[in-house]
Amino acid sequence: MNKIQGLHIKCPIEQHEFLELACVNKLCKANRVYCHQCLKNGDHVAHQKDQKNLIELIEFFHKIEQESENLISKLCSMVEEIRELFIELNQELRKTFQFSKERLQQLNAKQLNQALDQIIQFDEIKIDLLQELETCSDNMVNQLKILIKDLKLKQQHNNQQNKQEQEQEKQKVEELYKQGYKLYWDSKYKEAIKLFDAALFINTKHLDSLSTKARSLFYLDNYNDAIIWADKALSIDSKHFKSLFIKASCLYYLSNYNDAIIWADNALSIDSKHIDSLQKKCESLHEMGKYEQALQIIDQALNCKPNSCYSLYLRDFLYLYLYRYSEAINYYEKSIQINPNFSLSKNDKAKCEKLINKQQ
Repeated sequence: MNKIQGLHIKCPIEQHEFLELACVNKLCKANRVYCHQCLKNGDHVAHQKDQKNLIELIEFFHKIEQESENLISKLCSMVEEIRELFIELNQELRKTFQFSKERLQQLNAKQLNQALDQIIQFDEIKIDLLQELETCSDNMVNQLKILIKDLKLKQQHNNQQNKQEQEQEKQKVEELYKQGYKLYWDSKYKEAIKLFDAALFINTKHLDSLSTKARSLFYLDNYNDAIIWADKALSIDSKHFKSLFIKASCLYYLSNYNDAIIWADNALSIDSKHIDSLQKKCESLHEMGKYEQALQIIDQALNCKPNSCYSLYLRDFLYLYLYRYSEAINYYEKSIQINPNFSLSKNDKAKCEKLINKQQ
């Protein structure tokens, strides 16, 4: 598999697998990177000698990288040679045309005559020198600009193509996610996961697909796998609220109550009034036998949402474990007043009444 070889890139042809081969034929017009399915379809059959596997492709890139560095070094050497020649030319110009008073005083009549001959010709030499060098300079500058422009145009063309492809992929991923989310909302979790997987095949870091897949697995009671996918979402965004909460919930149902509290606290550090996280922390404390602490947490939930039937039920449930049956019945009744069909409170109220009758 190409993953072992160091690359894990999807074939550009939809429904195909991952890239395994590359073509370096200069005249080839097909996709240069492809999978075995492309090869079976007849692509690149005419020039298989120009085919490379992914290990060879990486080596080929490395070879060109080294050659390009050699080219850059050669260009730098050319620039350095020209720079040194200009330094030498400047030095000769100073020797030929620059005479200070002190230097003139050191000349005899013959030398002074020669110096005067030289500087009289300065204007002509200056014009000839500038014309020749400016022509060379202009030619070189223009040629360099053409080469740079050509390289930039190639990069811009590639960037534009990549941008268009990325936009198309983004739209495809969002479309698959929306279809999957609709199935998730309709409680069709297995079907939803297939669409989330299709989206993640295109973009392995699509946060919403990762998180909603984790939640789908949770509702399928597949808690261990749900944690794996929640962790993948959290590796992209460590404060992704839904993933924090779903991980806490999974840990609770796996009876890992200490860790469930840690992850519920992580969610509550983002939203201290999140009822579900407070309830999950309360339930975890209850399972650990820490009833008084659990009461404090569920009181926080009720302060945020006083009419939450489930929070009222949890409070009743804790009173039941603390043998505070009368208080438990009061909260069961509040819960039933809000929702007369809330069976958990109705059943536990009846149980609590029996316990009170036994005490009497």
